[in-house]
Amino acid sequence: MTTPNPDRIRALIEQCWDAPHGAGQVALAEEAIAQADALGDEQLRFHARMAATEAYQRGGLPAKGFATFTWCLARFDSYPERHGDQEYLLLWHYKYMVNSLTRFPDVPLTRTYAVLDDMQRRYAEGGHSLQAVHKHRWLVASHLGDCAAADLHYAQWQAAPRDGNSDCVGCDPTDQVRHLTDRGRDEEAIELVGPVLAGELTCVEQPQEILTALLLPYLRTGRFDEARRAHHQAYRAVRADRSQLGTIADHVYFLAVSGNAGRGLELVERHLPWLPEASSPLVEMAFAAASSLVLRMLAAAGHGAKPVRGAEHDVAELAEQLAARAVALAKRFDDRNGTAAQSERVAATLAAEPLVERLPLSLTARVGAALGRTPAGSPPASVPVVADLPDVPPDAGLDLLLDLIEEALRRDDEPRSEALWQLIEPFTVASGLTSLQLGRLADLRGMRLHGETAEQTEQAWTEALERYTQAGDEVRGQRIRGRLGLHRSRHGQPEEGLAQVRASSDYLLAHGGPKDQAGALRRLAVALLHAQQPGEALRELDRVDAVGEPDPGARVRLQVMLLRAQALGADGRVQESADAARELIARAVAEGQDEMIGLGEFFLGQGLSMLDDNAGAAAAFDRALARVLPEPLEREVRERRAVLLAGTPRAREAVDDLAAMVARLGGEPAAGQEHDDDAEHARFHLAVALFNTGRVEEAAEVAEEAVYGADRAGNQNLADQVRHLLAAIHQRLGETDQSLAYLDELAANLDGFDNAAGRARVLEQAGELLFDLDRDALAATRLGSAAAAYRVARLPLDEMRARRRQAVAAMYADDPERARQAVELADAAAAELPPGLAKEPEAQYELAWLALDGARAMVGVGDPETALTRVRGAAERFRGLEAFGEAFLADLTMGEVLLTLGRAEAAEPILREVLNGLPRDSATLPRAAYALAHTLMQCDQEEEARRLAGEYGFELD
Repeated sequence: MTTPNPDRIRALIEQCWDAPHGAGQVALAEEAIAQADALGDEQLRFHARMAATEAYQRGGLPAKGFATFTWCLARFDSYPERHGDQEYLLLWHYKYMVNSLTRFPDVPLTRTYAVLDDMQRRYAEGGHSLQAVHKHRWLVASHLGDCAAADLHYAQWQAAPRDGNSDCVGCDPTDQVRHLTDRGRDEEAIELVGPVLAGELTCVEQPQEILTALLLPYLRTGRFDEARRAHHQAYRAVRADRSQLGTIADHVYFLAVSGNAGRGLELVERHLPWLPEASSPLVEMAFAAASSLVLRMLAAAGHGAKPVRGAEHDVAELAEQLAARAVALAKRFDDRNGTAAQSERVAATLAAEPLVERLPLSLTARVGAALGRTPAGSPPASVPVVADLPDVPPDAGLDLLLDLIEEALRRDDEPRSEALWQLIEPFTVASGLTSLQLGRLADLRGMRLHGETAEQTEQAWTEALERYTQAGDEVRGQRIRGRLGLHRSRHGQPEEGLAQVRASSDYLLAHGGPKDQAGALRRLAVALLHAQQPGEALRELDRVDAVGEPDPGARVRLQVMLLRAQALGADGRVQESADAARELIARAVAEGQDEMIGLGEFFLGQGLSMLDDNAGAAAAFDRALARVLPEPLEREVRERRAVLLAGTPRAREAVDDLAAMVARLGGEPAAGQEHDDDAEHARFHLAVALFNTGRVEEAAEVAEEAVYGADRAGNQNLADQVRHLLAAIHQRLGETDQSLAYLDELAANLDGFDNAAGRARVLEQAGELLFDLDRDALAATRLGSAAAAYRVARLPLDEMRARRRQAVAAMYADDPERARQAVELADAAAAELPPGLAKEPEAQYELAWLALDGARAMVGVGDPETALTRVRGAAERFRGLEAFGEAFLADLTMGEVLLTLGRAEAAEPILREVLNGLPRDSATLPRAAYALAHTLMQCDQEEEARRLAGEYGFELD
């Protein structure tokens, strides 16, 4: 067995302290313990366990910290002179132990008190303030439900001076808030933390813990905006951290009592899989109770049979199971404690009622509540313009008026038809009308209702058909059969409706006049479009002109052109559709038909969008909105334009329309409501628009809704698009751990050969983010995985780049062997580049970088000769690509390699040229000056070397 390397163990311990909290940090600590134990070095064994105690506490495994803490404490007492420099950290770890001991009902209460007493003795003997001791006595008393003792220890805690053992300026007030809110002193709690939240909090637990503690005080005092913001900000910070399930339980409870059980179900479904690995029974109890409350509220609202995603039970069944689990755990704590406090708390949680009817949490919910789920900016229902009728005799009878209105309707002359209807309306209540007249009136009623109430329209036309049959007017009867068929085509019966329209058309083409024949063909074309037969529709439209309809009117001709543009688009002939829309617009402009101009621009926008001309499409929609459009169409144009603008510099114009679109499609889903796929797409576009307008926190809220809805609907592609957006959102917010969590989720979802390229890009993005955060070892791992995925996808250039970046990350992580291996794999990928690709500027650029970074890696593994071979010519490659900054870096690296080889005289002119050529504000300048100064020292030019050192502020060794 190889003897463990002490330097390697020290490096592991250092990495453990620097690593993000979680399984990776714990693994580093446990490897350090194993290697230190194998080596038998007492100092390293002690330091490894101290690091492990911290890792276990932060990583959600506090029970494992009992053993490492006890071991270190015993060693410290046995050899104080050896471990004296660790006394401060040991005293700090006492706080972890007291906090954790209360969370495990199998630990006797006497042991907790013994640890508290020992903590107080050591603090007192060391001359430390007892502030932290009093705080932790308060914590135990609160856990036991001993209000008198808790109040006493709280007062002592507040009276004692703070010192280096006190919790941070965010964590101490967080627990003060919890005490005050337990006593119903919400206003005091809120006032207390005002200065704290206004200041800078650097603790990893803040501000999310203090914001979580404020949720109920904010809600109970009517500070709804603060409550909403606190929930979103705090939950984002803990969403991906399994060790924070207890904090998440507080958010689940808040959602229940704020009237958001539907959103609470989202959190339950997302975090329920974590419950078996809860950090302690106390956390398990809290999450089970809060989740049961949410599920019970949903069951009470009639959603008990709704399945819970990821669980084997429905809402009602799971609510009872989780309640029983929480009650049983509470009893175990109470049996240990000798009180009923935990059972009473669980009972209160399970029986809680909403404090408000419903607090709208997201932008979309707030818009929906404000609008009553009607689109923002929708114009009031338009009042038809009524035309003057100078050509209608004052004594015109019903038959003449019916003839005139039918002609007006055929020409789609709404003002004239509305004016004529006002003259006809008195006849509708007259007696003695013939069957034909009654049929024509019912026909008109149906036409007026068309597009408003489908059932009433069908009733009116069915009556008209009966009257025409009684009157023996077969042509009118077939006309109305065609209208009824088209009506059914438009309302979910495309095949049945088409058959009816086709039969009517066949009759009218054989027995009707030109007007009826042209109308039948137009109806048939529309029905064919509804039946998704656009090619057939085009053929029927081609027949319209041959009928020879007398004076069809400009609007009717334009409608045929519009139908043609629509059919061409539906038939996949998108360019022809766009051209047809342009012809329609030109004709409509010449005819002065404003609405038809708008309709033409709408169809042109649709076509250009399908042709990937989004800018042209948005411009067409702009022009359409400048015209008078019917309300449903105006809304659709606004929504389509908003989707196009969401990712552009005009995103600000899209926000209101997209928010209204989400509200129209369902807003924030209420309890039990299924998620609509169109609504989730709208949420995604709204989140994009908010992100691009700098409203990043609102973007996070909406995107969270979208990813949950897409997941629940099984739309993996959309869910992953939203995850990618959320990664960018959290990175913009500075919440890098959350960003990485989303990238990891996304990479895990992109499995299989077909997704290898996408997975690689995500892994590379995560690796670059980690590298920017100076988490170099993790960055090297992600970049290596990215390179492997690029290899599966057969993308050698991308593989080469990822391996090169992996080598750099490994070099900064002090892992030279890993860096060397990465360079070798990058070289292998470079050798596989197709000859044509290798000559492309992008490949040449990457090959130059591989030469440069490969040289740096070779220096790191102690092989400067190979490094020199690699870096030669790299600068010229960069200059050939006009990458002059990179060329200076290559020259600088070559000079440094020559210096490492003891060839200072060869390095001097290269480094002088670099120093003189770099811009004065270049970040590389100090490095170049440092290298040149050391070169000058070796060339016996000490005076100039020291001048450079003084000028650039470094010391020569």
